Amino acid sequence: MDGICRMRWIFLSVIGIALIITVTLIAFAEATTYSGVTFPHGDRSFADRVVSYVAASCADGGYDDPSAALGPPDCGGDGCHACQGCDTCAVALGFRLSEIDDRGKLVLEFVDNTLVDVEGDDLFIYITNGKACRVEISTNGSHFIPVGTVTGYPGKIDISPFVMPGEEFRFVRLSDVPADEDKSSCPGPSIDAVGAMGPLRALEETGEASGFLTLQAIGELALHVAQAPQDLLIILDSSSSMGDRFEDSIKIEVARVVLKEFVTDLPDDMRVGLRVFGGCENSRLVRPIEPLNRAALQAQIQSIEPGGATPLAYTLEQAKGDFADLPETKLILLVSDGIETCGGDPVASALALIETGYKLRINVIGFDIGEVQGAREQLMEIASETGGVYYGAQSSEELRIALQVSIQITYHVYDQQGIEVFSGIIGEPGPQLPSGSYRVIIDTRPTIELNVEVQSGKTTQIELKRSNGGYSAEVK
Repeated sequence: MDGICRMRWIFLSVIGIALIITVTLIAFAEATTYSGVTFPHGDRSFADRVVSYVAASCADGGYDDPSAALGPPDCGGDGCHACQGCDTCAVALGFRLSEIDDRGKLVLEFVDNTLVDVEGDDLFIYITNGKACRVEISTNGSHFIPVGTVTGYPGKIDISPFVMPGEEFRFVRLSDVPADEDKSSCPGPSIDAVGAMGPLRALEETGEASGFLTLQAIGELALHVAQAPQDLLIILDSSSSMGDRFEDSIKIEVARVVLKEFVTDLPDDMRVGLRVFGGCENSRLVRPIEPLNRAALQAQIQSIEPGGATPLAYTLEQAKGDFADLPETKLILLVSDGIETCGGDPVASALALIETGYKLRINVIGFDIGEVQGAREQLMEIASETGGVYYGAQSSEELRIALQVSIQITYHVYDQQGIEVFSGIIGEPGPQLPSGSYRVIIDTRPTIELNVEVQSGKTTQIELKRSNGGYSAEVK
């Protein structure tokens, strides 16, 4: 449609191969300096491979090539100026025309080096146009750790507050900041290069040239949930304490912003409703559970105002009717900053929902619980009695992360030496692994531990099922 920017989606698939690491790199890496930063390993210090790229709106042709972010900086020491602050030497992440748009994301991998915590700054993002960029890092390309927001050429990050000493990272995920309203041809942060301080990795050298990799036939491990939650009810605490000051704002405002981002990332085929509470016997279903309408749901979230007491028990009793005609597996996501203050027993109310026969669990996020006596224990018990999980969130970023993982189940894979070789989210693509025996731990409550055999060229599947209010797992 003329005059309207179209969202561009580009996904570069990950090739499922394992690299056999046999000898150390022979080639000498000469130190190089870019925009005042010296990299001891020279051009090998920069990202080598695009894992995935999803542009937000309005990233026009010529500015949406993710490979422009690979290798060392090539836009000039002070950034480029040919196109309102960027050029085809960099890739634009785009910006969100509205809150229902997707956030631009770029995932890059270091192949011949890694990112580790060294003295001073460790990670350098060369952004040509002065726009802010959110940065996350990962050891395996599945579980990402937020490490900050940067701008500049380069933007600099010290990862030490977020990682363990000696921990190595190979993946970086960059995303636009939704507040950006740049409507140029290359909006949002424009990425020229990503450099990491860390050791070189050993790669196989064969034939006439270095860099050729020996490939090993591998097997695959896949985990999925039988009867995954289709119906989601978000229950948000809007009691008077949600009007308290928090991070230069108030808690309800922070919750509104983060929840609207969360709604953007929900699966298209999920049915979602919204209930809010504030005041004894004041609990309202402001959006019934129905096929996801992001704009309508986000508008309802934006309209919520704080006031009143905290009727957790009454709210859970009312939720029984919200699911009355819905036969699928159900999930309640309860976000609260306090304890029951209306005389009810929310744990008993939660158990009553289960006893009704619903295929249901309640995941709970304790938002800025602080020193509220007994609040954490009560919220944790609500979750545990329904097979759900409790998450603590003491900041807006922790709330954002808790929301993301609250509708997912994570797992970890260990080799025979007890070393973690993969961590991921059930339902997303699993690891490709060399043949052998592995131990899999699934983060349910209680955790499930399995021993599995991975065979070359085959997919080993683990199915997670709801069972007697909890979970069971079966290897297939």
